[in-house]
Amino acid sequence: MIPNKVTGAGNLDATMVYKALFSTGLSSTPKIEAWDNSETFPAVASEASTTTKEIFTGTTGNGSKPMLAGYIGGLLSDATKPGASWHPSSAVAGASNPNLLKGSTNYIRAAVIPGEGDAIVFNLSQRVPSDATVPSNTSMNALILIRCNHTGAAPDITLSYNEGTEETPIWVDITPGTHGVRFCNSGTEEGEYKLTLPDSGTIDAGEQWVTI
Repeated sequence: MIPNKVTGAGNLDATMVYKALFSTGLSSTPKIEAWDNSETFPAVASEASTTTKEIFTGTTGNGSKPMLAGYIGGLLSDATKPGASWHPSSAVAGASNPNLLKGSTNYIRAAVIPGEGDAIVFNLSQRVPSDATVPSNTSMNALILIRCNHTGAAPDITLSYNEGTEETPIWVDITPGTHGVRFCNSGTEEGEYKLTLPDSGTIDAGEQWVTI
């Protein structure tokens, strides 16, 4: 099943894109953050502590803004879509939904507290400027972190992506450190996981692929 394209991923009116399932209830609303990854894709660093890579600092071509954005649609059972072209033009300090992602500086937060066996759904988008570093193997290597509070034992979090449709999702599990997400051109074929930069301005990654 992997590699495979993620249904609805990116700056599209879709929320059934990624899912985080919690084995036990939380004590507050979870946050989704993005941080530097110091490991080689798809391995993940054991610690998320910096946001110094170009994907977070931006370039002159995009006004030095983070390139990743996120949106939380809420609980799987009662999710809402973000609307068309939801990728924000600028970041909001702290939590906003949607928001550009940069560590604990700006992030997204769910509006509800998941209980035992509940799941939240979310979408990710990437907007890259024409003057971004090429090749981008290290400059765009990032972690997506789900931060949650709980009482008692820590919950197990199962991550999945949708390979079905928005109306009838088919969820496939993602194993952190084994599978990763690549932001790609529209019309990407298996094995050609790249994003072509524009001559000027910015480009939104048209597809996201979960790969080994």
